[in-house]
Amino acid sequence: MTTLTKLRNRAQVTLPKEVVQKLDLKIGDDLNIEVKGGRVIITPVMVIPKDEMWAWKPEIREAIIEGEKEIREGKTKKYASVKDMLAEWKEEDDDEEGVFVGEALGVAHVHDKSNEPV
Repeated sequence: MTTLTKLRNRAQVTLPKEVVQKLDLKIGDDLNIEVKGGRVIITPVMVIPKDEMWAWKPEIREAIIEGEKEIREGKTKKYASVKDMLAEWKEEDDDEEGVFVGEALGVAHVHDKSNEPV
């Protein structure tokens, strides 16, 4: 798709409606602007807040994908509470070498206030 537009006051460029629709852009979306080989390349991006970057580490993404696969395959277990879940995990971890899952995640002491099944 090729389209023509003009540079306006204050160095503003209006993206044509067809481009906005094709890229499914919404007001407020972030766009990365790169100059490469005498061209301007505009790429839609999602900005991740710094305090959420942990979730985008490769090992975390892999664990999430594996968890979603286990859910689809019915390999999950329902617990009455977070406390019950962590207690079982602690028992399993005591049988093996390693770090208790809660400690690894920095939540050694979890208080389940929801009383909802997990």
